[in-house]
Amino acid sequence: KALLPLRGGTFLSAILDTLEALDLDAPFVVLGGHTAEIAPSLSRRQVRIVLNPDFKQGQLSSIQRALGALGPEASCALLWPVDQPGVSQALVQDLVARYRETGAPLVLPLCGGRRGHPAIVARALFEELLATPAERGAKEVILRHEAEMALVETAETAAILDIDTPEDYLRFTGESLASALERARSQGR
Repeated sequence: KALLPLRGGTFLSAILDTLEALDLDAPFVVLGGHTAEIAPSLSRRQVRIVLNPDFKQGQLSSIQRALGALGPEASCALLWPVDQPGVSQALVQDLVARYRETGAPLVLPLCGGRRGHPAIVARALFEELLATPAERGAKEVILRHEAEMALVETAETAAILDIDTPEDYLRFTGESLASALERARSQGR
């Protein structure tokens, strides 16, 4: 999904462009499957690549790799799945502001009553997430801390839109995945 075409770039480049526009530390990019194809697209970026050989165990295994790679100075982590590239810079700024205001262990966007991504996780939850078996996922940790969570209400549907299928891609971009891939190939991307 990281290299799917989007607005002249890719899903991953859209996310990184948004992060680069903010005053945040250089992002970590966790790579599992398709590392050889994705890594070259990061060569000109100020990112730290973290490899996840256990990516087949699920998304939590990637979160665990990222958290394990953070230094002791990190007070929190912004977790942004690559299949949600449409989130705006303004929403990310709002999430960061809410974290700084509240110090909540979890900060999530809320759109239409549904929690979404990206998420900010405070260091207070790192050990709990690292200790959770990867195959169980992060949801149980999130549910245990629901009462402490801070939510940022948004009308931005990109926060709750996972792009997992060609139909999702069409709804998000207005272009069929096959057409977008062919166009990207013809442009040498």
